[in-house]
Amino acid sequence: MTYLGGIPKIDDFAEASAPYLAAMPVPSPVRKHALSAVTVLLFGLAFWRLGLSPELPATLAFIFGGVLLAMIDWRVHRLPTRLVYLTLAGVTAGLMFASLVEWDWKPLATAMVGALLFSSAYAAIWFLLPRMTGMMVLGFGDVRLALVLGALLGWYGLNYVLYGAVLGHVLALVVGLGLCVRERKLHLRFAFGPPLLAGTLAVVLLHA
Repeated sequence: MTYLGGIPKIDDFAEASAPYLAAMPVPSPVRKHALSAVTVLLFGLAFWRLGLSPELPATLAFIFGGVLLAMIDWRVHRLPTRLVYLTLAGVTAGLMFASLVEWDWKPLATAMVGALLFSSAYAAIWFLLPRMTGMMVLGFGDVRLALVLGALLGWYGLNYVLYGAVLGHVLALVVGLGLCVRERKLHLRFAFGPPLLAGTLAVVLLHA
């Protein structure tokens, strides 16, 4: 499969996520129904907020892959590379379709710039922060994920990349503080992907 040259299939997502979902301490039927219910709910929100807009397929691809990524990252602290790239392929294909429908390539260009800017910023943090402070805040999976987030947010304009990043980090701070209070620890290792994904989707759905 060529990630950016073809449209990923549902079986590709299932194959990429299966080993990580199987490792979770949740019965398979419960896990499957929970993931399906969350995905359907978010699909409904996307239809309600975006209607039959040209970028809807890209948003649905983001939701489909994002739910799997968020669940896996939250439970096992991993963002599987193949699954991230499958989601990126789906979002990119959806945005290319939207550009063809509207015959306007500027939003696609800003989407690509947004992906590069977001990912480059995270790559700099991933590389420099441990060397300067000894703290590992981001994993390289988050750097890859930023490509997906920046692409979808950048479709609406580079300012939306900033909005999504800010909201994602605010949500991450809230989650981190909540875990600190619950665990009564100052330093906790928790998944950064779910709040980033949630922040991006919230900005996309609320922009209309």
